[in-house]
Amino acid sequence: MEDVNRIAAAAAAYAAPDEEVGAVLAVEPAPGERLYLCAFTNRDGMQSWLALDDEASPVTDRKRIRDAASIAAISEVAEEIASLPEPDVPRVASLAYLDSLGSTAGNGNFAAAVQGAVPAVDELVKDVESNYKLELN
Repeated sequence: MEDVNRIAAAAAAYAAPDEEVGAVLAVEPAPGERLYLCAFTNRDGMQSWLALDDEASPVTDRKRIRDAASIAAISEVAEEIASLPEPDVPRVASLAYLDSLGSTAGNGNFAAAVQGAVPAVDELVKDVESNYKLELN
């Protein structure tokens, strides 16, 4: 929780005058690599995005952003499919976390249901890319 609060405070410096940090999602796109996907919202409900690394520096690598957004979105979908209650503390979306959800779901249709959500995951990744606060390379 402390890391998410620290990153949210750092992300606020990137908010436009009519924006606020709406969410911070902790993601491990690879073991030992932590990124924080920050969602900003404005008064009109429009959303923009920025990923910060563990040192609160902006990330502009397109592949890293895509990976983080995909893992975060699939984790959200998998939690819904597994019918997990809302966590008390922020969780870290990672491939290991997804594996644990799949093994505890006990549902043979879990993988198929997650696979069925791929179009929605792709839409989120496109939204993050097209509404990213900085130029991606």
